[in-house]
Amino acid sequence: MDENELLVRIYSMRSDFNYHKAEVMRRQIGGGSGAMAAADAGSAENAAVHILISTWDSIAVLMRGVKTKDKVYEVNPICHMYTVLEPAIIFFRQSTPDFAADFENLNGDYHAWLTKKKKSASYVSAACAGLMNARFG
Repeated sequence: MDENELLVRIYSMRSDFNYHKAEVMRRQIGGGSGAMAAADAGSAENAAVHILISTWDSIAVLMRGVKTKDKVYEVNPICHMYTVLEPAIIFFRQSTPDFAADFENLNGDYHAWLTKKKKSASYVSAACAGLMNARFG
């Protein structure tokens, strides 16, 4: 898969109705992803946070086979989403230690890319705050 095909696939995954519904829920719930993870298993909140994290974990797996990732990194809120989903990841790792490991690695790779490309502190702040992506999530 080349970078353009990956961009289309990621856009499709992030445009999925259930993903969008889960992201809206995350933004509305006090306590965010951590509260969603701590909700009863099988609850709408718990299922929604699983959808969000599994989507980003899947994106991370898809990115493994792509050599050039600049466009993907420039237009996707990787560190923003990792930051807002990390409380849930930490919660789930209490019972599943490797939960979302691919997503965590992707976040690390993204930060390495930021350093390699010598992105400014303001660029990094905007990217990780989700400000560079009008349709973040």
